[in-house]
Amino acid sequence: MSLSKLVVLILGAFALAGCALPSAGPTKSQVERSSDPTLDVYLVKVTPTVVRSLSQFKTDGFPGSFRLQNHRPTVALQPGDVVGVSIYEAGGSPLFGNSTGGATTQLPSTAAQGTSLPGQLIEPDGQILIPFVGRVRVAGRTPTQAADEIARLLAPETVKPQVLVSVLNNNSNTVSVGGEVNKAGLVPLTLRGERLLDVIAQAGGPRYPAFETDVRVMRGNTVASIPLQQVLTSPPDNIVARPNDTVVLTRNPKTFVVLGAVTKVAQYGMESERVTLAEGIARAGGTMDAYGDLSGIYLLRNEPSALARSIIASDTAAVDTAYVQTDETRNLSGPQTRVIYRVDLTQTNGYFFAQNIVLRDKDIVLVANAETAQIQKALTLLRGFTGAYFDISRGAAFYLPTSP
Repeated sequence: MSLSKLVVLILGAFALAGCALPSAGPTKSQVERSSDPTLDVYLVKVTPTVVRSLSQFKTDGFPGSFRLQNHRPTVALQPGDVVGVSIYEAGGSPLFGNSTGGATTQLPSTAAQGTSLPGQLIEPDGQILIPFVGRVRVAGRTPTQAADEIARLLAPETVKPQVLVSVLNNNSNTVSVGGEVNKAGLVPLTLRGERLLDVIAQAGGPRYPAFETDVRVMRGNTVASIPLQQVLTSPPDNIVARPNDTVVLTRNPKTFVVLGAVTKVAQYGMESERVTLAEGIARAGGTMDAYGDLSGIYLLRNEPSALARSIIASDTAAVDTAYVQTDETRNLSGPQTRVIYRVDLTQTNGYFFAQNIVLRDKDIVLVANAETAQIQKALTLLRGFTGAYFDISRGAAFYLPTSP
């Protein structure tokens, strides 16, 4: 092949490289030199200070009103509860007998005689019916206080009455637990002051691992939801349960996506409590030897603006502020800020950074294409053309008859 033809082929290769050849992903320069005026994002080079800020940040938990400790557990009776009443009389002819429908214990005349009334539902007005006394208000009173009130009203009718009130069915002082639990239903509360994990345990526990389960609490007109794993690791989020709370567990598998010049582009699930950036890249089979750029490993996510401000304040040299095309103040004033973190795995410390950055739900990991990847593809394509041309030329020369 002549020199002129070789030059033409080389120029053709570069021309093909500039054409729209298939690409696994953008190159590092394409990612970092975006000129889109609508793009509002911070590009951050990962440094030890940035990794420290990421590791120390904690996501928001339940609202402050949920964490207040001013709730005092109580066993005060409320409408809807079912109570049992036992009445004991000191000797003589008993005032209560089988006519009340209860069970009467016949004892010697010198001993106390007891009668247990059938269980009674506390009505909406907070009262129950006691024979020979009438309607007695027990709502708002503890069982002991209710017993003392009934005994006081019975004193003119019988000899030294003693009354015991027991709760047969606690319907008002309960928490509703449902969703992805093994035994959904109403969980009664006691003076112990059950917390969120206590009522979930009494409902049989979650059906799925904590790292893929969210817990939603509805209290009055306020609804809040956080990952169950956060409740396990953050004691303040293990809030005290209150009557009439509704707790719902929902399955929410956490996922992340790996794109670009990797062996297997796909969406991956968080199969454990903690998945690092290094592990995420490894799950995708690592970078492609011929096309991947280890100096251009990117993590794209929506960060809480509080964390974004902390990172910018902690290491201004790591932030490429020129990358922000719009007003930076507006960018940090909203609840979330788009941030792109770049890790350089051609440097030794880059691997430690990747091992200490924990992936979150819906993260995007992008491995940039090498700058020479398109040229390599163009040369491969050109080699195919020249090889085919060479094979055709040799074949034609073989079959054509030679001149005498």
